Amino acid sequence: MYPILSVLGLSLGTYGICCVLGGIFAILLALHNAKQIQLARFSMLEACVFILFGGLLGAKLLYLLVSYSDIHQMFQTYGITWETVSSILEGGFVFYGGLIGGLAALAIYTHKQQQPMQRYLICIAPAVPLAHAFGRIGCFFAGCCYGIPFDPPIGICLKNAISNAPKDIPLFPVQLLESGLNLVLALVLQLCFRKLQKKERVIPFYLLAYAIIRMVTEQFRYDAERGIWLGLSTSEWISIGIFICGLVLLFLQKYKISKWKSPVKFTKK
Repeated sequence: MYPILSVLGLSLGTYGICCVLGGIFAILLALHNAKQIQLARFSMLEACVFILFGGLLGAKLLYLLVSYSDIHQMFQTYGITWETVSSILEGGFVFYGGLIGGLAALAIYTHKQQQPMQRYLICIAPAVPLAHAFGRIGCFFAGCCYGIPFDPPIGICLKNAISNAPKDIPLFPVQLLESGLNLVLALVLQLCFRKLQKKERVIPFYLLAYAIIRMVTEQFRYDAERGIWLGLSTSEWISIGIFICGLVLLFLQKYKISKWKSPVKFTKK
């Protein structure tokens, strides 16, 4: 594992590098898609900035929520010091919190601009799993979000992990599995964006597909800092909710109910 890389004499976290690269490629893809549906790219860029900050805030807040007991124990053991607070703020993000926070930020932006939120979501849907794929590669190098014990050659020892992953036990590289599935999902959604006349279908397609991906990959997770309730992790419960939302949204689109009817006429190029 290479949790830290030396670039031009600077020590940089591999996780952070992967997240930055994923964000850049995702924004470029969203801008490209915005051009295809005659959405101003500057507005799309502004929306991406809102999503970025909302996503980071949401990801951190959900991490704090699911890790409350561990954080409380840390404060009881070591006290509330700058070191303990900074260690909590520096690490720990939950993707679903980022997704919810990003959507909330986009809703605020589109309401402020008096623009239909769906047009932005159409452009962003293929970009989200693309960014997520890079993030999971970062998780692999950092050693977080690790998998269950698994025999080599598939199982890999995370000897240099900066997380609390077991160092001497081969673990299933669930981070790479989810990264690969997200890349496939990004490709499929982008093809749907290009080929479908009803491009708004990419939104429920993403919700349904990723909910299934997450339910599958959660079965291979071994890290404990995820929150467990009634035998299911926090992410599994959210996945169930996301899947239901995807079904409802697909129903609304199919029967052209409410504002989820396509807001513009898309033409093939």
